[in-house]
Amino acid sequence: MHLSSWNRIVLAAASAGFGVSCAAAPATRPVTPSYDSFSGRLIQLSADQDGDGRVDQWTYLDGTRPLRGEKDSDGDGRIDRWEYFGTDGELVTVGTSTQTDGVEDTWTWVARVNGEGRVDVSTARDRHIDRHEYYAGDILARVEMDTNADGRIDRWDRYEDRVLREVQFDTTFQAVRADRRLLYDPQGRFLAAEADDDRDGRFERLSPATKVIPPGEPIK
Repeated sequence: MHLSSWNRIVLAAASAGFGVSCAAAPATRPVTPSYDSFSGRLIQLSADQDGDGRVDQWTYLDGTRPLRGEKDSDGDGRIDRWEYFGTDGELVTVGTSTQTDGVEDTWTWVARVNGEGRVDVSTARDRHIDRHEYYAGDILARVEMDTNADGRIDRWDRYEDRVLREVQFDTTFQAVRADRRLLYDPQGRFLAAEADDDRDGRFERLSPATKVIPPGEPIK
């Protein structure tokens, strides 16, 4: 799991969000507007939020509607937070850098979908999203992965009470539907391998539970 708590990230988004709210910053931390030279529309607000004399926050707008925001929260000269807004100016996703090096590689969705929180990750840190994490409350419930970077999901992990219980694979990397799965007991110990070669949703046991596969061990 790449983030310790989905709720914690969303709380941070609410409490530290910038967007157009920076227009109300104290006078000691002035906001500088920028306008389109042709239309005269407001296109950017820049601010020094920590008051050290250096701009550390930028909000890009279409008039009064925020489009996205960037922030250098630790003053190292590198962006470490990105915010993306919807058509109604609502905050949709918050981007962060797991290495705090200015490379955006993780995106947290602010609103829940069907009761689930969602975090998207680019494990190669190249902005190609290949991992989707879904949370029930602040607990990781399931993960979808594109293990060969072809844009299609080919692995599905399911968790119960923070324990990996099932891993499904599409061994063809083309069907986007599992034909193999591994099952684990409530303690995360390997139980069995099963196959669904015709992909009708019915898996058949392949082998007895003779080998223990730790939940964190890569599956090849």
